[in-house]
Order: sequence, then structure tokens, then C-alpha cells
Amino acid sequence: MDLSKLTLGSKVVVGGGVLLLIDSFLHWQEVSFGPVSAGVSMWHGWGVLVGLLLLVILAWEAARIAGVKIALGPLSSSMVTAGLSALLLLFTLIKVFTNSYVATWAWIGLVLSAGVATGAWLSMKAAGESLSDLKTSVAAAASSATAAAKTAAASPPESSSASATPPAPSAATEAETAQTGSSSDEVST
Repeated sequence: MDLSKLTLGSKVVVGGGVLLLIDSFLHWQEVSFGPVSAGVSMWHGWGVLVGLLLLVILAWEAARIAGVKIALGPLSSSMVTAGLSALLLLFTLIKVFTNSYVATWAWIGLVLSAGVATGAWLSMKAAGESLSDLKTSVAAAASSATAAAKTAAASPPESSSASATPPAPSAATEAETAQTGSSSDEVST
């Protein structure tokens, strides 16, 4: 786990992500009544989705730093980070521009999410990938998933008739029935 081997893009993603996580707990919406003010953090409405995406990005990057290899079909790890970061930026934009009483911390959060997306793009560039490579990989992953779903739908289900019939009585239950003279289904009075 040598942090000096991280690309500039990965450092920007992690640094911007940690700062955005801290910023997410500050007031993104605020109303002031003279000396008294009240506000809510990012974790409301669309902000919950932004926060969850941010946590996934940070966990993904932590796994990369730890050397854990997670295969997602034709997508490389930098492509996954770029896709998640693009969604993070999109939902942060939605969060900021659909809210009323937007506070300064929301604008700082928007800049930080743009920084995370920029870091992901730099990471893709360092890996020798481009946005067209990302588009091609996503299309390949979608077509392979569609083919797998069609194959699964076309294959006959496991023998469901076997699970619908009750199990045959065991020899022990038959012996008990013979001794008592009644079955377990009968109610004794």
C-alpha cells in the first residue's frame, strides 16, 4: 500500500472526496432570522444519493489503494471511478440547483464534486483511456448482461414439481403411526 504510486488523479479523487464528505455535514441550505439561523446538511433529498455515491467512490478508491482487484467485466477501475464521479457531479448539480436558500457550503460542495470528477478523468488519462473507451466498454458490458439475461430466461427452470409435492413419509413416522394407531394430522380429544 504505497501511496506514492498513486496517480495524481487518484490523489485528487480521494482528497476531494474526503473534503466533500466533511462539507456534506455543514449547512447546504440556510435561513437566517436576524441573529438566529437554521439550516440542513447535504443529507436531505437528492443529497442522500450524492452522499451514497461519494461513499461508494471512497470505498472503491480505498480498495484500489489496498490492492484489491475487483473485476467488473470490460470496465477498468479508472472507468468505474469516472462513471461514479460523473453521477456524483450530476446529482450534486441537481441538489444545488433545485434547492431553495442555498448556502455557501453547497457551492463549495459543487466545486469539490467537480474536482472529484476531474480527478477521475485525470486517472483515466493516466491509464491511457478516453471517454470513447468508456462508452465502448459500457456498451460491451450492457450487451453481455443482456445476453446473459436472455440465456437465463430461455433455460428451463429447475424441477419445480419436485418442490411442490410433499416429501414422502419416513420409516420412523410410519412406525410411530402404526404404534399409536393415528396419524399426526388427526387431532386427539
